[in-house]
Amino acid sequence: MIPVVTNDRADRNVVVRALLRTLDLSAPGERAHAERVSVYSLAIGDVLGLSDDELETLRYAALLHDVGKAKLDQDLLNKVGSLSDREVKEFRLHAELSVRLVETIEFLEPAIPMIKHHHERWNGSGYPGGLRQTEIPLGARIIGLSEAFDVMTMGASWRTKETVLAAREELRRGSGVEWDPQVVEAFLQVQPVIQPIGIE
Repeated sequence: MIPVVTNDRADRNVVVRALLRTLDLSAPGERAHAERVSVYSLAIGDVLGLSDDELETLRYAALLHDVGKAKLDQDLLNKVGSLSDREVKEFRLHAELSVRLVETIEFLEPAIPMIKHHHERWNGSGYPGGLRQTEIPLGARIIGLSEAFDVMTMGASWRTKETVLAAREELRRGSGVEWDPQVVEAFLQVQPVIQPIGIE
């Protein structure tokens, strides 16, 4: 593939929107999920003092963290109930498939570690690298928590929707286990005023 090179923000947004459209055509609803995760992630990043450039990279990573799901079997994505060991293994490929879809796009290169590692866990129990604590890129820690909250509160084929209050409590219980305590606290601080709207 020919690398995609652009320095114009409007052009970069066109590229990102095209990738999101591809994802949503393959997995309806995933674009809205990505946009909500992006809103949450940017709010957390702002509280943590990320620079404008860092926030822009985080925005791209959050929007495209699941774009690899476009390459998965849709029956797998829509399955109700628990996945088999084989299905879990297949599903877990989506993070690395996301990387493959964006790796030739030059302006997305800084976002790749965040995309690849957004399913790592603070205690090292995540994937694909089994990274722990600050081995995990900060952006990946932020996206991982934002995605978890969105799945908790919006529901999924494999998970019952929870109330916002219950989801906040789950984040507190998972602080220092699944999620970076600093990221948890930043999110709990700003979550009540976040408006999870789409990003143009």
